[in-house]
Amino acid sequence: MKKIYKLIMMVLIVLISGIFLSGCTVSDEEISEYEQIISDADILISSREYASAMDKLTDALEIIPSRVDAVEKMVNIFLIKNRLEDALVIIDESGSELSGEDKGKLYILVGKKSYEYRDFDTALYSYQLAEEISKDEQILLGEAKVYLQKGEVEKAKKILGNNFEANNYIESRIILSYIQALSDFEEAKETVSEIEPGDEWRNEYSKWQSLLSSLTEDTLFNGTKQAKLYIDVGYPYLAVSALEPLEDEMSEYTDGQYLLGKAYHEVGQYQASVDILEESVSITDYSPYIYWILARDYYLLNDIETAFSYYDSAIATLGDDLIQELHAEYLNLLLKSNQTEKALEVMRIAEKGTDEPWVNLLYARIYNLREDYENQKYYLDQIEYEILSEEEKKEYLYSKGLYMLETSDYDELRRVNNIFWELDEYDPRYNLLVARLSFEEGNLEDARIYSKKAIEYDLQRVVTDDAQKLLAQID
Repeated sequence: MKKIYKLIMMVLIVLISGIFLSGCTVSDEEISEYEQIISDADILISSREYASAMDKLTDALEIIPSRVDAVEKMVNIFLIKNRLEDALVIIDESGSELSGEDKGKLYILVGKKSYEYRDFDTALYSYQLAEEISKDEQILLGEAKVYLQKGEVEKAKKILGNNFEANNYIESRIILSYIQALSDFEEAKETVSEIEPGDEWRNEYSKWQSLLSSLTEDTLFNGTKQAKLYIDVGYPYLAVSALEPLEDEMSEYTDGQYLLGKAYHEVGQYQASVDILEESVSITDYSPYIYWILARDYYLLNDIETAFSYYDSAIATLGDDLIQELHAEYLNLLLKSNQTEKALEVMRIAEKGTDEPWVNLLYARIYNLREDYENQKYYLDQIEYEILSEEEKKEYLYSKGLYMLETSDYDELRRVNNIFWELDEYDPRYNLLVARLSFEEGNLEDARIYSKKAIEYDLQRVVTDDAQKLLAQID
């Protein structure tokens, strides 16, 4: 953290200095040097050496602070690492060195990435900053989409009434039609009637046209179909708007209750989701999914005991069927709570329904946490490496590497690490294994280097805490 803020301060000093030098002519030699540094930075970025790349980009800005590409690459690095605030700081402090359109482009990048991360407040703020200095149509379209995610449907509708151009036009008309269909199906049909969607929007457009053509006089049927599509395309507030007025009619309509509960969950109204889904629970095809959403609701409401009870119900109602995502999600929460015995119970149910390798991988993980290395080895030995997916191979190699560390089989660990390197040298788990092996063998410099790489590459914080603990031992 301290290093990042130090880097930001260095960049700010460079940018401020550039303001006073902005009247100077840039020489051919400086342009050549700048472009070479940018090229070097690109190589580091492709190798995910982000800290070193940032140092290079800072050097580039010292030479030509008015070029946007160095700042853009810095912004993208912060966005990759989900450092949205730091990305905004870099743009804000670029001052008069960048044109309004260039700064607007950078704010749009932050807006889009914030939207992907579902940080809608930062997304809206970024788009609003861009709007002050740029006329790019992506800004208004981005604002409209954010307003939909925040439940401000009328604001979104007003913006979408503007005349957008090219690809922005197609997306804006489809979204506007979604909103219009809440109150006027004919208007919604008219809005998209003359669109030529092209390849990018053809699938979404076709599904929407199909829905509009299938509507009947049954308002509950229509609302439910709309809600499902709205959820599928990522606008759950529209699903709430479609079904909430019909709630009193849904007492025996499980499909509608399930979709409204799911929509409430996705917009963060967890208690509202609980209230409607607990009324709707009955033995139907939806039951496992209703229980699953209730489990998530209660977990996010910090009622862990009830959440785990609903996870158990979801799994029980599946019978002999399995949903890997459900089992893995529940297992991760159990392990987070250090409930390894309960995790084993869940796995015993899972193994009755499938012989897929993910079951043995999860067993191996549990037994490693329980420090039962004999059983960890047993389940690893049941796995046929060649049939695994790429991600499963990484999980297998990491689990096997942890086993080798605990049994001090360093020669075999080196073989595992070599295979892991060929598969993905940037996986943070691989780098942590190398760091731990180096530490055990007394090579503290390599242990330090690979611990830092593990942290650098770990965008999901899978091994960051362990790598930081190892660094603390080294330093």
